[in-house]
Amino acid sequence: TPPEEIAKQHKDAVALMDAGMECATRINHGEVPLYWKERPTCPNPVVTEGGTDDKTNANGANNSPLNGTRNNIATSSSNASSPAENGSSDPSVEVNVTYPDWCISSRGQVDVSPIVALISEGVDDPAPPPPSPASKPRNGTKPKTNGKSPTRPPSFSPTNLWNEQNATQNNVRITRPSHDAWGIKKIILVFSDDFLHTIYTLPWYQPSPTDPDSIGSKLHLAIQPILQTLQIRQEQVVRCLLAGLPPGVTIPIHHDTGEWVKHTHRVHVPIIVPDPSKVLFRCGPTEQSMERIDCTPGHVFEMNNQAKHAVTNGHEKEFRVHLILDYVNEEFFEKRKKPVTTRVNLSPGEVLTQTRRSIDRAIEAGTRPQPSFLILGAQKSGTTSLYEYLNQHPWVIRPKRRETHCLDWRWDETLKSTEERRKHCLLFYYAASMKPYPSLQTGDSTPSYLLDYYRVIPRLKEVFEHEPRMIILTRDPIRRAVSHYAMVTSSDGTKEQMAARGVEWREKSFETVIDDDIKNMKEDGLLPYWDLETKTMDREIFDKFVDSPEEDVAWERYIRTRVPLNTGSYSPLARGMYALQCRQWFRSFSKDKFLVMKLEDMSDEDKGEQWVLDRALEHLDLPKFEIPNLEKKNARIYDDPLEQNVCAWLENFFAPHNKRFGKLLTSELGYEEDDWSNPWS
Repeated sequence: TPPEEIAKQHKDAVALMDAGMECATRINHGEVPLYWKERPTCPNPVVTEGGTDDKTNANGANNSPLNGTRNNIATSSSNASSPAENGSSDPSVEVNVTYPDWCISSRGQVDVSPIVALISEGVDDPAPPPPSPASKPRNGTKPKTNGKSPTRPPSFSPTNLWNEQNATQNNVRITRPSHDAWGIKKIILVFSDDFLHTIYTLPWYQPSPTDPDSIGSKLHLAIQPILQTLQIRQEQVVRCLLAGLPPGVTIPIHHDTGEWVKHTHRVHVPIIVPDPSKVLFRCGPTEQSMERIDCTPGHVFEMNNQAKHAVTNGHEKEFRVHLILDYVNEEFFEKRKKPVTTRVNLSPGEVLTQTRRSIDRAIEAGTRPQPSFLILGAQKSGTTSLYEYLNQHPWVIRPKRRETHCLDWRWDETLKSTEERRKHCLLFYYAASMKPYPSLQTGDSTPSYLLDYYRVIPRLKEVFEHEPRMIILTRDPIRRAVSHYAMVTSSDGTKEQMAARGVEWREKSFETVIDDDIKNMKEDGLLPYWDLETKTMDREIFDKFVDSPEEDVAWERYIRTRVPLNTGSYSPLARGMYALQCRQWFRSFSKDKFLVMKLEDMSDEDKGEQWVLDRALEHLDLPKFEIPNLEKKNARIYDDPLEQNVCAWLENFFAPHNKRFGKLLTSELGYEEDDWSNPWS
C-alpha cells in the first residue's frame, strides 16, 4: 500500500476516533465457519503483509485477479453460502458472492494481568530499525568485519522480552517484513510456514519440567486461560505471538491471504491498551461496512481475517499490545495425510532461514540435494505445462533452463572427475543458493531423457547420487507422433529452437517419416513381428519376443544408432513405445521414485490440470496448492497430416504396445487396471 494511502487512512481513522465511533455490541457467535474463509469476503481486495501481491496501486487502480469479474453482490445474507453452494473458488469463474452476517465473534473475557506482568518491561521502547540488506547476515552466517573487532553489543535485561538481542539469543528471531518495516515489535511463541507443514514452538513458550519460573513455563501458563475460553487444546495452536503496534501507526485496510488462512481460526486478545478509546480496530466484509471492535484488555475475539480489517494506534507515546493466535480444528491433522505436519521445538538462539512462504532451520541447511525432481518425458505429452504448473508453487524454484540437457547433449566430456561433472550439471540450477532452504525444490523438464536412457541413466547415477524423483507424462502415441512432426517441421520458433529441431523432416511427409522409423527398427531387429509390406503384426511372434533378451539387445542397438544429439527429428514412433522406454528406468531406480500420468488426464472432466498437479505435488512431498494459471503451454494449432489408412495401421501397431505398457504399470508400480489396462483404446 503506498505511503500516501496509509497516511490518508491514518488521518481518517483518527477522525473516526475523535468523532467517538462506537464499538459494535459484543456477541458470541461461536467459531467463524472455515468455509467462509475459502475466499476474501470482498472482491477487488486491497491486500497487505500476510497475503498476496494483489494491491491497490497509487492511482487507485486495482490489480487483483478478481478485477473485472462480474459478481452479484448481496448487501447481507441470512446464510453465507458454502463454497459448494457458491460454485468454483476460481476467481475467474462467475459466481454469486454473498457476505457473511458477521465477521467478529466475541468468544469471552479473560484476566490478562499474568501476561502483562511478563511483558511490561520495555514495552514502550521503540523497535530497532529493520536491518538493511548490506548488514543483514546471510543464511545464518556472521557478517564480515573487515578484520576489525566487532562492536560489543549493549547489555540487555533478560526479562525484557521485547529486546531484539534478547530474543535472538534466548528465543529465536523470526522476521515479518511488512510488520518490521512498520516498527511493530513482536514476541513470537509459536509460528509455522505458510502451508502449516512445520509448526515451530519457540523457547519462550516451552514449559520447563524442572523450572516453573522459566519464561517458557510462565508464558505457557499465563496463556492457558485463553485456550480454555476458546475450548481448544494446545496442539491446535499453529501460530501465537504478541504484537506491539507503535503509537501513531496505522496498519492499512487489508485481508490476509496464504494457504494457512483458510484452515485456521484467527483470534485477537488485547493485552496492553492504556486507553481503548485511542485504538481503532475495525473489521467487516467490505471497507464500507467495517465495524469497530472493543479493544478492552482481555476481550477474546475471533475475526474472519479474509474480511477487510485495519487497526490504528492513536496513543501519543504508548504501544498497543495484542496477543494474536491462530488455531486449526481438531480434525485438521487427521485429514491431512500427506505431507504430514510436523512439530519442532526450537532451541534458544537457533537461526532460521525464511522466504515469504517457507521457514527452515539453519542447522538443516544442505540436507536436500538438488535437483529434487526431473520430468523425463515423453516429448509432446504435456511436460512443459506440468513444469509451468509446478513452478507456480511457492516452494518450487525454477532452474536456469527448463530443458537443461545437462545429462545428454550438454554433458561435458572434457571434465575428468565426478565432482567436476557434478558441479557442471548443478550450474543449470540455483543449487548453491538453495542450500539454506531445504523446504524448497527445483527440477527441470528435459523430455529427451526418457528415450535416451543408455546415456542419461549412468550419468544421472554418477552426478545426482541422491536419485531425484522422476515424473513421466505419456500421451496417445499416434497423437504424440503427429504433434512431434508438426513441431519439428514448423517454421515458427526462435533460431535456437529451429536449430534444435533439425531439418531432416522438413521436406518429408508424415507417412514417410514414420515409415522410415519402422524400417530403422526393423533393421535393428526390434520388430521381427511386423510385416513392412502388409503393415500387419504377427501376435504369436510378438508375444514370444517382448521382454526377451533379444528384444533388450535390439532396443539398445536402436537407441545407440538412431538417437542423435544434434537434432530433434528422430524416432516419431519409438518415442511412443512407452513400455520399452520406462522398463529401462524402472530397472535402474527404486519404483517409488516414479510417477507416470497421461496428458489426457489434464482434459478429463473428472480429473483436469489441478488433479494432475495434485498427484505431482504428492509425489514430490509438497503441500497442495491451487495454481492460479492453468493455461496450457507449448500447445500449437496445425493441420492434421494423418490420413485414415495410416491411422488404421498405426492403431494396429500400437494397440499391443499400449496394453503392454499398462500391464507394466499395474505390475511394477501397482497402478489401477481400470486406468491403464488399455490406456488409449
